[in-house]
Amino acid sequence: MTELNSNTGKAAKTAARILENFSGPIRVADILKFDSGIIPDKKTGLILDNIHSPDFIQVLDTFTYPQLTHILDAMIQAAILYYQKRFRIEANEKTIKSGFENLLDYKERTGCAEPIDACLTEGCYQINPKCAIRKIKEDIICVTKIFELRANRSHIPHIAIELFFKKVINDFNCIGLILSDKYGAPKVFITDGSRISSVITAGVRRLTDAVADYEFRFSTAGEPYLVYNQRFPIDDTLAHKLHAFEKNKDLIKYIKHITFSSIGFEVAHEKTILSVIYIGDNLLGTYLQRLIDGITRIKIETDPDARIRETFGRKLKT
Repeated sequence: MTELNSNTGKAAKTAARILENFSGPIRVADILKFDSGIIPDKKTGLILDNIHSPDFIQVLDTFTYPQLTHILDAMIQAAILYYQKRFRIEANEKTIKSGFENLLDYKERTGCAEPIDACLTEGCYQINPKCAIRKIKEDIICVTKIFELRANRSHIPHIAIELFFKKVINDFNCIGLILSDKYGAPKVFITDGSRISSVITAGVRRLTDAVADYEFRFSTAGEPYLVYNQRFPIDDTLAHKLHAFEKNKDLIKYIKHITFSSIGFEVAHEKTILSVIYIGDNLLGTYLQRLIDGITRIKIETDPDARIRETFGRKLKT
């Protein structure tokens, strides 16, 4: 255990050093680094060449449990960097691990009868190595989805949603819109020009924590939307970064906070989270349904996978 924890610390330090010097396009090879004493260079090449391949799980079969543990640790650190560089979100290990299958669900799915304490302390490997290796490989596959190549999916849904978000911002004066996956990880976001990265970072972190801790609830079709609200006080420093306050400095006398509202709903049987960032209160209800209808229409019209799910139902989703 001490050796594995030491390797995790090395991976974190390597990730921090890469972030300081990183520039240019984001490639997995630029941010995913292994200790060559644990993963030989030839094996590193094997990982990078196959990370997006459907056969990647077979590649992982060639590694030992300590090596798989190191691979997972390194991928988590790389995913944190990816969020920071791609989305400008200060993610952490909890953010990444929130996408992993819950241990209780995993145990029920696999029929594991071992005590959960063994899973939490990595003692499971000593009791049931096949189960421990299976779980860590599944977690690795989960992280690889964060690095999904844009070349493998259509640009159109993201671009269309960005354009739609720009129009909503112009029409309704919200200051930011974020479309996230079911774990709270941002996929599309845009602002009105306000420099609110600190609000976005804090808001997304709280949202992902709420999802992981089951405090966030997705709305059921046909029922009123469940809104998860966060409020951030507007001080002088933040006021200077808000586009609306730059145009009207007197607003700070009357408006004291920013609201970060998130709603969970389904688009073509796929859970999605919409977050709207706006100044003050009671703005969301005026255009929420239009937003959700617009996102749904764009996804179904421009995303073939979403169109198939919508037409034939959840059971065809792989």
